[in-house]
Amino acid sequence: MRVILLIVALLLLIGLSGCGYKEGVATGDQKSYLYFNGNVSDVKVSVDGGAQFDVKSGRDNQYEVKPGKHVVTVYRNNEIIINREIFLGDGIAKEMEVK
Repeated sequence: MRVILLIVALLLLIGLSGCGYKEGVATGDQKSYLYFNGNVSDVKVSVDGGAQFDVKSGRDNQYEVKPGKHVVTVYRNNEIIINREIFLGDGIAKEMEVK
């Protein structure tokens, strides 16, 4: 009797453990990054005509943007010093040199 009860419990455990499996691929959000090198003192950056923001120099200071085509405008003392159209793929980090 004990053996039959053990076999039934084992079959029930195997049957119930397979119910939670879900097939498919999980993907994360798509992200790309910009970072700036060079003389970034008194510099403000605008992406696609959005709000201007301050940046720090170096690869460790990356700014997240969505993948795709963007217009990046860099200002110093309210004058445009860079106006560049770039294309970023998913997971790509693009360096922009500021002089």
